[in-house]
Amino acid sequence: MNGRTRIPLPQHPTGITGRAFGWLMEKINERAYREALNLLHPLQSERVLEIGYGTGRFVELLLRACNSCYIAGVDPTSTMVRVANSRRAIAANTDRLDLRCGDASALPWTNDSFDAIVAIHSFQFWSDPARALDEIRRVLKTSGRIVLILRDHAKRAPAWLPNPISRSGAEVKAAANLLVRHGFDVIEHSTKSSPALVGYLHSTLGSGAQTSAMHRRDSNS
Repeated sequence: MNGRTRIPLPQHPTGITGRAFGWLMEKINERAYREALNLLHPLQSERVLEIGYGTGRFVELLLRACNSCYIAGVDPTSTMVRVANSRRAIAANTDRLDLRCGDASALPWTNDSFDAIVAIHSFQFWSDPARALDEIRRVLKTSGRIVLILRDHAKRAPAWLPNPISRSGAEVKAAANLLVRHGFDVIEHSTKSSPALVGYLHSTLGSGAQTSAMHRRDSNS
């Protein structure tokens, strides 16, 4: 033993094993990608950021759905960056794409860069969700929106997950409250695959804290 803590494969997929895991998760998550696209409802010429783009499947769907959107993304592993950039649709549209290696805690873009942000099953890997929301709030334009697709952990979340909210047993409610504290009005959607939160940013930071945290509505996606 060398004393190092081994990072679980779902948190940091690397090498050949990481590639195989990424492709497997892409197949499993196909419905979640399409539900996220429906909730995001991208408009032409919008600038969209995906946090944790993995194999790039959602980026590919977004390119097809919006032929004039500019799409950026961060993913924490160089393996997934290479996999995503090798997709045919992504390689053919580099003029309106910017996929980088990074994470939600330090987004490498200037203030007010994006109209919308989406994170599909990556929230659980944010070790400091409040700091990540600070960064999201910074790069999101006034009145922008965020779509969070969460894993349905209930009370069975793995102990190794970095995000304390995901380990709490009340992830959806706690994540919604965090969004509200960062100035979002939040709608919880009941989808066929995963819990989902859509946050709409107020023009004034923090004004969302004066509204109700949750406005429940079922999604028929």
